[in-house]
Amino acid sequence: MQLFEKLISHHEAMGLVLESTPRLPVVHTLLEDARGLAVAEDLRARFESPPFDNSAVDGYALRSCDAVAARVFRVVDEAPAGRPARKKLGEGEAIKIFTGGVIPEGADAVAMVENTSGWGEEFELKKAVLPGNNVRKGGEDVHKGEVILHADTEIGAPEIALAATQGYGELPVYRRPKIVVLSSGTELVEPGARDLSPGEIFDSNSFALLAQAFDAGADARRLYAASDNVEVLRAAIEEALSSADVVVTSGGVSVGEKDLVKGVLLSLGVEQIFWGIKLKPGKPVFFGVRENARFFGLPGNPVSAMVCFELFVRPALMRMMGRTDRHRPHIEVYFDEDVENKFGRMHAMRVRLSRTEKGWMAQSVGAQGSGLVSSLTKADALALVGPESEGVRAGDPVEAIVLREEVLF
Repeated sequence: MQLFEKLISHHEAMGLVLESTPRLPVVHTLLEDARGLAVAEDLRARFESPPFDNSAVDGYALRSCDAVAARVFRVVDEAPAGRPARKKLGEGEAIKIFTGGVIPEGADAVAMVENTSGWGEEFELKKAVLPGNNVRKGGEDVHKGEVILHADTEIGAPEIALAATQGYGELPVYRRPKIVVLSSGTELVEPGARDLSPGEIFDSNSFALLAQAFDAGADARRLYAASDNVEVLRAAIEEALSSADVVVTSGGVSVGEKDLVKGVLLSLGVEQIFWGIKLKPGKPVFFGVRENARFFGLPGNPVSAMVCFELFVRPALMRMMGRTDRHRPHIEVYFDEDVENKFGRMHAMRVRLSRTEKGWMAQSVGAQGSGLVSSLTKADALALVGPESEGVRAGDPVEAIVLREEVLF
């Protein structure tokens, strides 16, 4: 029977994962495909933005020196967005202008139409206008040559908008990791395929891990190999390793007779980096490397698999994409009663969070069994209790990894 050679700490395992995981190659990707990736190099403004003085409102462009209340102006031209006016303003003249329209020559302010007698060939100004009113100056947002997005910036909607204003149709990014989530085990049945026979369970792990991979921004797919046959496993794992940057399995990496994954991996040339962590849930975690592929063998219990994905796989994906948010937010929490830890290893405890005068208070979601999937739907965070201690006293500070960031706001 195989045994764990050495159990390492959660922090040591995390360090080994990151040390063994380089960034992926830089590619140029279309704006619409860049969300969730990171800019691979400083992006500079190609020109002043906005490129010209323009109107912030619909109204009339005029000379502020003429713009006293009750004065009547004559409208001599118009300047819709995209078509500058042809005429230069003279005394007592105005040009109809719309939001984004180029400020005409001679004008230095815009009167909102609401502050006039309305649209027409003439209008009365009801409120005085000062120099610069309702004018967006050219270059007031960014200047030519200025860094608009720094390297390693995660790309979201605002970053895409800023790049688009400068005419960038593509962005240099660290490409999106390709992940294969592989299910194994003869007891597994595809949800929706058929009813269960005695001893069978529906495969929930691969769907959960796939969702976690998508949430992290990866390009993920499932590979189904529900078998405990060595040759079937070898063929499936070889396909996954040959086509993906990261392969994730659940189950088959512990010390049981039917835990075949580790042996198959070693036979396929996967270099073992570590196997076994002082962690509950998640003791039988395997991490290895073959050429450009990283392999994570996670435990088979659903909660263990999902917790270990958060703790180890997600940070690796962040590193591959050059993103700086490698970890979920870490905060300090406390319990209002003593918490025991009799496992001899760190306990990633599922907790709810609430804000109090003392700070963030953590409360157990209830039973902490590694097969209790519903407990994760109730958890806001993982409180890291241990590893060597027998627990924490009420009020003592405890590190926690936030799973639902919305609770912090």
